[in-house]
Amino acid sequence: MSDKNKVSAFFKTAGREIKTSILTKYIGFYVAVAAIVLSFIQTIIYGQVNGQDLNVNAIIFSVLGIVFFLLLSLFRKTSTFAPLVLMAFDFFALLAFVSKIIDYFSTAFFGGFSAAKFFAMPAPYWLSTVCFILSAIVSAVAVYLPQNRELKVKEELNGEARNDEIEEV
Repeated sequence: MSDKNKVSAFFKTAGREIKTSILTKYIGFYVAVAAIVLSFIQTIIYGQVNGQDLNVNAIIFSVLGIVFFLLLSLFRKTSTFAPLVLMAFDFFALLAFVSKIIDYFSTAFFGGFSAAKFFAMPAPYWLSTVCFILSAIVSAVAVYLPQNRELKVKEELNGEARNDEIEEV
């Protein structure tokens, strides 16, 4: 087999695997997509807070979590690790967020905490707080849910040709 045929066969196999992985996504993937949407929203909204309360690492961790989740979700063998990586990056983003925003909150809630005080803060502060917390929780839930449906592959040999059929279990 020539090198050109090997490369072509590799890309055909990888393409088939990606297609199968995408077509067999299950509930855990969609829950993790909800966490990704929250991460994306928090990234945009958190960028609107004052510079002294902004920790760029929180934005970087959120973006890295989204990118790595999407890359790992492309293949069935790595898709089980995708929500775990997303959860870790969302947790690191939450920690980076808290490390800077704690000063603002300690000043805002010096006289005591109340929901009225919380929602009276500027929208980027309270909305990014809610999104960071929900994103970390939702991504943690996605870790325990299946990412892909189970498949049973039937292989039939018809002479020299191989016909693969994939059935959902």
